[in-house]
Amino acid sequence: MDFKLGKSYDELVIGEEARFSKTITETDVYLFAGISGDFNPMHVNEEFAKRTPFKTRIAHGGLPQSLIAPVLGMKLPGLGTVAVEISCRFKAPVFFGDTITASARVVEKIEQRKWVRMALAWTNQHGASVAVGEAVVMPPPKTPHPLPGAGTTGPMNDINKEKEDKKMALTSVKEVFEKMPQVFNANAAKGLNVVFQFDITGDNGGNWNVAVKDGACQVNEGTHASPSVKLTLSGDTWLGIVNKQTNGMQAFMTGKLKASGDIMLAQRIEQLFPL
Repeated sequence: MDFKLGKSYDELVIGEEARFSKTITETDVYLFAGISGDFNPMHVNEEFAKRTPFKTRIAHGGLPQSLIAPVLGMKLPGLGTVAVEISCRFKAPVFFGDTITASARVVEKIEQRKWVRMALAWTNQHGASVAVGEAVVMPPPKTPHPLPGAGTTGPMNDINKEKEDKKMALTSVKEVFEKMPQVFNANAAKGLNVVFQFDITGDNGGNWNVAVKDGACQVNEGTHASPSVKLTLSGDTWLGIVNKQTNGMQAFMTGKLKASGDIMLAQRIEQLFPL
């Protein structure tokens, strides 16, 4: 099975739009009730629902709202996207048998954080609006390296792999942190005042904190008292990321990289330190 990351921040264009449609069935409503624990009779009891202003059962608001997930996570930006914030205002009920189309459109690119703001809309089969909203998402990182299963075979792939292997010069965690001040990208640090804490586990590990402030950086060995974000991962995983052999987003999604604090800042590391 092939996996291909969605569009990165730089690849996204204002005005781009994607959508997903699904007919809401009685089965969907009952399954959603079981998952959410919301057995409000307005959704699951027709006799009760007849006495409501809607005169029949309606779907949970969260059910059609959830249809935005395949749009953001599979279409635009696509695989690897992390939702930072989603808001929604319901405008009309969704009845059993309604076909709902959820759509997302890029309306703003937030340069400082490399996030994207998207306008959300939900309409029924008659074109009537049932909900509107907004999302702020962190697009997947731009990387030339495919996720497992997405690779190609053949002579050119072998040549590219050989070139990548030759580039892999960083062999110790300490060497990585010693090199970070040398490759620091001051332009990408404008307006930033953050501290990255790296807790590297394993024989090749240790603790380092990297402070970025006023276009300058300082790398220190040890633990910072109040970092902006803390990253915990093995030495092998960290070396794989900096040597472009491991995708950082994939490492996070599979649990090999754990983050706490303002985890969205982790996306900036590759821009700040192009190792």
